Amino acid sequence: MANVSYWYASWVDAGETGLLPGYEHYWVMTGFGPGDAIAVTAVPLNSDAGDQALMVKDSQTEADPSGGRRFFFTIRNTGPIRAIGYGMNFSFVSA
Repeated sequence: MANVSYWYASWVDAGETGLLPGYEHYWVMTGFGPGDAIAVTAVPLNSDAGDQALMVKDSQTEADPSGGRRFFFTIRNTGPIRAIGYGMNFSFVSA
């Protein structure tokens, strides 16, 4: 029987710049097993400046000889305005 788990993380700019249109953040996640299916979505925080659009791209996994695993991905601002912050929703399905 499969097990499903999830968690949430966020990024918020401490200043006023935010994640500008066309700019990207690079992330790495650990703590999953070799048979886990991983999903991640990026969710913009509310803004009074207009519509925000983000995408998750460049997902890649890596394993080392000691059994460590890493999941790399990129969050890109594909919208017309800055994103002041965003949430990242992760889910894992493991056998």
